[in-house]
Amino acid sequence: MVQAQFKWLRTESPSQDELKDAVLRMREKGLRATGCNSAIRAINAYLKWSGSPLKIPQLKEPQLILPTFSLPQVTRLIESKPHSFYQRRLHLIVLILLDTGCRITEALTLRVGDVHFDNLLVVLDGKGRKQRKVPFSFELRKALFRYIREYDRKQDSLLLCSRSENKLGRRVVLRDVKLLCKRLGFDPPSRTLHAS
Repeated sequence: MVQAQFKWLRTESPSQDELKDAVLRMREKGLRATGCNSAIRAINAYLKWSGSPLKIPQLKEPQLILPTFSLPQVTRLIESKPHSFYQRRLHLIVLILLDTGCRITEALTLRVGDVHFDNLLVVLDGKGRKQRKVPFSFELRKALFRYIREYDRKQDSLLLCSRSENKLGRRVVLRDVKLLCKRLGFDPPSRTLHAS
């Protein structure tokens, strides 16, 4: 669809009015601002490559506010009483995510040695392998300490792993968190975990 609309780019130098008209046609065909901006980036790259001084400004994209857990839902998650190993592990994952605000992949790659109990800091491996230190609460410190002691976690091992010491999958944890929410009597928000 986009190639057919901009075939004139291959043969001639477009004017600023032709570029504006191309964006208007995209909008008339029902393309959202994000889709238009994708095409605009491609056109601008072509214009720069061809040596043209012209450039199309990108459209303003709506900033959507994602639904989150409500305060009563967070309270239910924190106060839930886990019994089995799997429930305890899931409860700790939820506590870590809520307390530190880290991404799910950061929590799942966390090693026991990354938790500094004295300083109340945890070292997370973020996007682009950038490490960052994040503070955590004294309540999370108690939960982490109990979990590490009870399940005999070693300094160099993954903090949150399967019984066979394998890394947990992000989608599996997402499914488990959604099931926990249902069990606690509420529907989870559409974007339940901070992914990536």
